Amino acid sequence: MSVDTAFPSAPTVDYSRTRQFLQKELEEREAAIRESRPTSAPNVDPVSWATSQATQRVIDQITAALERIDAGTYGRCIRCRGPIVAARLEIMPYAENCIDCQRSVDKR
Repeated sequence: MSVDTAFPSAPTVDYSRTRQFLQKELEEREAAIRESRPTSAPNVDPVSWATSQATQRVIDQITAALERIDAGTYGRCIRCRGPIVAARLEIMPYAENCIDCQRSVDKR
């Protein structure tokens, strides 16, 4: 495996601990979706439906973060390939963008 020296290195991460945390979060959120499924339809309970949709987006982000750990790209922005600061990953371990790229996404 070659090291990409074109970009600064990604933050040092305890991948085992991060993977365990992400898997636990994934299981909890999947359980929440299963529990709310009977009422989470826009015409039955719009609040439950919106919460379920938001939870599904986070599940997708967590799944992608686990895939990035497996691929060796965890801690790198998916847009610019630069490092995601450790403080951001600590707060949101499934973050896929660095702060600058996330600001660009949020402006859209």
